[in-house]
Amino acid sequence: MSSRAALRTLTLILSMVLVPLAQARGPAPTEAPAAGAPAAAAAPRGGPPLGWQTQLGVGAIVNPDYVGAEDYGVIPIPYFEFRYLDERGTLFFANVPQGIGGYFLRRRSATGRSLNLGVALAPGFNVRGDEIAGLQEVGPATEARFLVEANAGRWSYSATFAQDVGNGHEGAYLDLSVLRQGRIGQRGGFYAIGPVLRIGDETYKDSLFSVSPEESLPSGLPAYQAEEGLERAGLQALVSLPLGTGPWRWTAIGRASRLFDEAAESPVVIDKNQYFFLTSITRRF
Repeated sequence: MSSRAALRTLTLILSMVLVPLAQARGPAPTEAPAAGAPAAAAAPRGGPPLGWQTQLGVGAIVNPDYVGAEDYGVIPIPYFEFRYLDERGTLFFANVPQGIGGYFLRRRSATGRSLNLGVALAPGFNVRGDEIAGLQEVGPATEARFLVEANAGRWSYSATFAQDVGNGHEGAYLDLSVLRQGRIGQRGGFYAIGPVLRIGDETYKDSLFSVSPEESLPSGLPAYQAEEGLERAGLQALVSLPLGTGPWRWTAIGRASRLFDEAAESPVVIDKNQYFFLTSITRRF
């Protein structure tokens, strides 16, 4: 199975698993938060009512054919967003970029500062397909993630530790981000933007950037061993806007990053600049 077909299959399976959540009953939502938003931004003042918030729709992912590729593929996906809100914000969530998860600790101060600790099971989109003959393929990962999120006013800070528990890259990495967030308009639009950084362990980077001696001859690439350390740094942004006055919403998540150090020096890498884009149109229920 090609990496793109595997990615579609993984997303479809994840969507089917989450369908029962859509049947949960709660107050009728007036405005649901977008997938991928930090917990602190998911329940803005004057935002949606408490209880289950549900959005269903369609979307698309634009991702490199593999990490370091210069060619990109467009993958249509079913899009879902299930989120349970209480007076402290998001408690449980389920969507495409974040997967299935929730928060087991949520602290709030009188000044509006917050700290959230959570866990999730999510798809990982870094793959290495059959685009380079002779290299072992790396399919989509199934990642167990530990989440740390802090919020101070319009700024949010997050750290995500992810370990593949499936048959993807089989390694671990740490994502760090700082986001500036705020409202757009008066009808529930919002944005978040800021720098992101990823550090990978040896297994993670080896699966995506190394070329073993056995792979060198059939691939025509020199043998190369990638060690743990910095993989990429870049800028990420999220925008979510209501469409008209009805129940429809447009959401987009984009990331522009650059590979560094041993990741950038890999003979597998053609383009050190890498981009990711996810967009969707959803309807709240």
